[in-house]
Amino acid sequence: ALVFFFPAQTSARGAEVPMEDTKRPIFGAEAERIGTRLDEATDEFLKETKSCRALQIPPGQDQLTAMEFVAYLGINLQLEPELSWVAREMLACPMPPQAEMKVSKAGVCYFHDLINDYYTIEHPLTQRYLKVLERQRLDLLCLRTKPSVNGLLFSQPDMLFNKQFRNLQIPCQSCGVMQSTLKCNQCLMSFCQSCADALHKNALGPRKNHTFLTTACGSLCSTCAVKKPQVFCANCEDYFCFKCFEDMHRRGNRLQHKSMLVSVSDGDVIEPQKRCEECEDRPAAFACDYCLDNYCVQCFWKCHFNGHRWQHTASKVGVVPMCNQCQNVRATIFSEQTQELMCTECFTMLHAKGNRMLHLFMDAMDLLVLLERLDPAFQEHMRRARPRVLWALSQLQGWVKGIEARRNFKKRKDVVLMIQRRWRGVLTRRRLLGMLHMHKWRRRQVNNYFLPKTAAERRAVKQKTTAMLSAKDVTTRAANQSLRELRSTILSTATADPLEDAQMTRDQMDALPGAIDIPGAGSTGGFGSLPAGVSPYTSYEQSSRFNGGLANPGNVQTAQDLSKKDIRSTRDNTLRQITRLD
Repeated sequence: ALVFFFPAQTSARGAEVPMEDTKRPIFGAEAERIGTRLDEATDEFLKETKSCRALQIPPGQDQLTAMEFVAYLGINLQLEPELSWVAREMLACPMPPQAEMKVSKAGVCYFHDLINDYYTIEHPLTQRYLKVLERQRLDLLCLRTKPSVNGLLFSQPDMLFNKQFRNLQIPCQSCGVMQSTLKCNQCLMSFCQSCADALHKNALGPRKNHTFLTTACGSLCSTCAVKKPQVFCANCEDYFCFKCFEDMHRRGNRLQHKSMLVSVSDGDVIEPQKRCEECEDRPAAFACDYCLDNYCVQCFWKCHFNGHRWQHTASKVGVVPMCNQCQNVRATIFSEQTQELMCTECFTMLHAKGNRMLHLFMDAMDLLVLLERLDPAFQEHMRRARPRVLWALSQLQGWVKGIEARRNFKKRKDVVLMIQRRWRGVLTRRRLLGMLHMHKWRRRQVNNYFLPKTAAERRAVKQKTTAMLSAKDVTTRAANQSLRELRSTILSTATADPLEDAQMTRDQMDALPGAIDIPGAGSTGGFGSLPAGVSPYTSYEQSSRFNGGLANPGNVQTAQDLSKKDIRSTRDNTLRQITRLD
């Protein structure tokens, strides 16, 4: 059940609400009385829950990663890998001052609005980052029209590479100069030691809790801890030099371990972290081509301010811009309205309220692309390209919607017809069931009306039925006895007439159904059953004794009926036979 807390001391109708009433949950009739819209608020919360994605920590992890925010914002890394930085920024941004994040036992993240005392599963900064994502998608299409800038974009899903190939050795994704020695498990990026410290060490947001893995360049042999790794064992999940790997995997089950070579050796490894050789404190920014030393910015100008060193040339070691506000964290975004480089934490805190909540920003991790985008000529190109891209998008969307509408018309029609058929079937079944119930009810009413009600009446009816069945049994036995006497009389008088053949008459009487004596015993309920032959209650028209219509269920050929035999022809034949005139 959802319980809402309303901290306001005045209701929607203007009535005063005591302070003690605002500290407890308000619901039911009391909520209606003081004018709070509890039902509408609950409905709004349910609608928001259905339409909003939820952030959930996957099993086996203790905090969110950039992949969860990629799915939360709906970024397709296969189609738009250049926009993965938006998910990283949303991962690194701290909670606004008026909100806090909580995690349920199932790992689902929900957020508490401290001012309105309201809980929701939508991130407080979702609308800002969706707006930035929409703007960057439009700018990305505009960048495609400028080949010189489009060539600077890294159009490969680096997040998927870092997640799938955890041992991939690549240069630092921040400075692009040093070899990466650390890999952030949450940002899904590879850094050198100095860039990782600049981005995570002094951070005030979630970045300070990020965990790291050492890459091949940043680690040593796990056995001797002296040489750089040259082999990675997939089963042991550890790095070895050639000698240690051979010693550890010489015998036993380790012979079956799978391994791969690591392209890092002691000779070509670049130092993961270069420090100024003058002050030995700050990271190096320049390498003097004549002195062959590394200097930070301050020390380089101190040492090369006058004399012949003033003519020395220098090469950049790494350019890592710092935040203009705190000067402690590496700047990751560029504010389009204030035109300054800022870290994620400072931008979130400075833009938490007022009109600054509408400010947008760009990615500052890739300095080359940022410098090209700040070029006035390129900004003029973007200003002209955005309306044309929007017009092309609107045309394309209308065309695609028409295709989808025509494609789905038949499906929708079939669905509507199916719903109509099912509804008619439901109505028909209801009508038939109603008729069946009415028939059953009527039959039950008729039976209840005609059948006896009390036990005495039922006993009297039973006795009456028994008497009727007994009388019928007696009548049946009498009819059977009469048939036996008639048969015996016919057989005994068959020899009285010289023209009648006694044996033929006996055979014909035996062949007739019902001529055989059938006892009356063995009937159900103690009553005699009717004989299988001719029924004594059959009328003359229905009788087969005189018209020969009796059915023979056994498919046996019956003898000729005596009632249809011509006696005169028999007598003539007999006289011819007697006188032997034939």
